Amino acid sequence: MKFLFFLIFSNFTIFSFSQVTDSNYKTSFKHKIMLKANVNTQTESYSIQDNATKNFSLTANNNFKFALSANYEFIGFSIGFSPKARNLPYKTAFQDINLRLFLRQWIQNFQYRRVRGFYRNGQIPESAQVEFPHFKTTSWNGETSYVINSNFSLKHVLFNTEWQRKSAGSLIPTLRYGYQRISDRLEDTKEAQNIYSFSIASDYYYTWVIENNWFVTPAVSPAIGLRYLDYNFGSNNTQNTLFTTALNLGLYFGYTSPKIVAGANFNFDSKASKAKTRTNILSDRSYAKLYFGYRFNAPKALERKVKRLKDKVKRIKSL
Repeated sequence: MKFLFFLIFSNFTIFSFSQVTDSNYKTSFKHKIMLKANVNTQTESYSIQDNATKNFSLTANNNFKFALSANYEFIGFSIGFSPKARNLPYKTAFQDINLRLFLRQWIQNFQYRRVRGFYRNGQIPESAQVEFPHFKTTSWNGETSYVINSNFSLKHVLFNTEWQRKSAGSLIPTLRYGYQRISDRLEDTKEAQNIYSFSIASDYYYTWVIENNWFVTPAVSPAIGLRYLDYNFGSNNTQNTLFTTALNLGLYFGYTSPKIVAGANFNFDSKASKAKTRTNILSDRSYAKLYFGYRFNAPKALERKVKRLKDKVKRIKSL
């Protein structure tokens, strides 16, 4: 635990060191539109820790999730959706919308995520409830990251708006914050948790460039934070402020060229906290992703609109 504290907070003392950006390390494609499609096996599951009965798991009925994204200049947008898995009769509705801003070495992300409809996973006792059609999670999240080493391109690894030409790595201090509501209806009694969270993460990425066009990037992101939980079950209300820990591990690899990008990544994201409520919830999401993208010149009309917007921002700054 002491090492985790040291690793995270040491990031925020490194901003003062001097560095020189070498243009040979990366190439920017911000003036081109990047369209990308991906498919992933991201699971949405919750472990319900009920003090009165045995623990059990709830899982969404989605084997695959699809996402389409577009990035241009300083802004990016993506939308995710998922078809129902055919091997089970249970229904799950899924939405995932992201808005990104790229401001030099700063990256800002806003996310809206909604999943409704879960089923009981694993061994099911006789007469136990199997389907939870009203179990729903809705999240509004934000993430602010700063890439300390300007020779390293996080935009290459995650968004493909740049091309890492030489091997490099960086510490990336990240603030994560959000609101999540988890709700269900049990025998005409409504259960709901309103969760407000804030965490500080110490991300580290390193990209090995192989034969110019290929790359491999491992990543690790330990985090600590606080979570305020307002739990309601019928007329009962419980409030807690919790200390949380999280660990994200990632491995990214792929191919990059001036027009085409393709690759895959593997992630495991585990979050944990303990709350003195009727139901405690742990969330684990692990998945693999495949993606393909294409860069092309922006239409002249879009170029003119973005240029006018940037000119207005410059005039406001000069006031």
